[in-house]
Amino acid sequence: MNHFKKRIIFLSIFLLINLTLAGCWDTNEPERMVYVHGLGVDYEDDKYNVYLQIVNPSLLAKSEASGGETDVKVVVGRGTGETINEAIFDVYRSSQRNIFWGHLSFIVFSENVLKKKNGLKATVDLIDRYRETRYKILMYSTKEPLFQLLTALPPLEMSTALSRLSDPNATYRQSSLIRSISLRELLIGLNEPPHVVAIPYVGLTKKHAWETDKKQIQTIEAIGVSFITNSALKETFNIEEVEGLKWMNEDLTREDLRLRNDLSNISVLIDNIKIKKKLFIKNEKIHFKITIEVLAKLREIVQKERLNKIERETENLLKSQIHQTFLTGLKNNLDLYRLSEVLYRKDIKEWQAIEHNGKIPLTEDGIEIFTHVKLINGEKQRRNPTLE
Repeated sequence: MNHFKKRIIFLSIFLLINLTLAGCWDTNEPERMVYVHGLGVDYEDDKYNVYLQIVNPSLLAKSEASGGETDVKVVVGRGTGETINEAIFDVYRSSQRNIFWGHLSFIVFSENVLKKKNGLKATVDLIDRYRETRYKILMYSTKEPLFQLLTALPPLEMSTALSRLSDPNATYRQSSLIRSISLRELLIGLNEPPHVVAIPYVGLTKKHAWETDKKQIQTIEAIGVSFITNSALKETFNIEEVEGLKWMNEDLTREDLRLRNDLSNISVLIDNIKIKKKLFIKNEKIHFKITIEVLAKLREIVQKERLNKIERETENLLKSQIHQTFLTGLKNNLDLYRLSEVLYRKDIKEWQAIEHNGKIPLTEDGIEIFTHVKLINGEKQRRNPTLE
């Protein structure tokens, strides 16, 4: 009898414990929440304005499942406050559901907030502290109205999760024009010499417009690069002003180069690049030797030409663009190629002796550039044009 009572007591306790473990009373059901996909930050009239691009997974699933047009559109909420946090809580007051930040994919900073002292720092500090956000969030700058930018939809009724801002690698693998940068990379770059980081500068298409069978649409494109410190915006350049920047990117995947002069009808495709940066002392000053090794493919040719001439012209053009971008940086007191970090890694004592705010003094003749190009194939044809 005593044994039977003990079993009853044991089973009763076991069932009570299981009941408490199985309880999910404090959880939020996914379909009852909305998700922040993108964040825009602006500063105007002495106040911060935040723009939350909201995504509802159930609506996205509906859009992807149905093959035709739907009523699903992106939703952007706006809040205003004297601080970033106050502006976000202003959005909460009008939100109809609980807002979840764990799927935040990108942040777009207006030029106004980047020019404001500590505008970037305030945003990054808040995002980095919050438990739901991650370090994979991508960083962008713009001068476009943030409402227009964040409501620009990808063509063909694609999900907003496949936009240029949230999924830049899809196009980067085809044209490595400007490299995206995550929150993690931003923090590392700002904490290491020269304490300046390049982030993509984006805008809405104007001359490169897309059209459907019903209307013309605007999409988002990368139009330049912004260089920022932890406190303010240093300078923004259009792509044409810093063409050499992409050739100093070791992560370059695929990019086109059209030759000039008498070979202007020839284009080569560069999809393999190796970069070496070495420093040496010359006339008691620090100089840098930059060596670029490139494997290229003949992409476009309309008349016969010697391959070694194409290689030489490609080398000269690469060298010219890299050097011209370096000079652009000097004019704006910027170390665009992060050469200060090279010295910091190789000889920290020498770096400490000459650095100022993390940057070392650079001169026009402070770099020597060597380029080596090898044409490895011409895709379907190597030497001759298709039509002769």
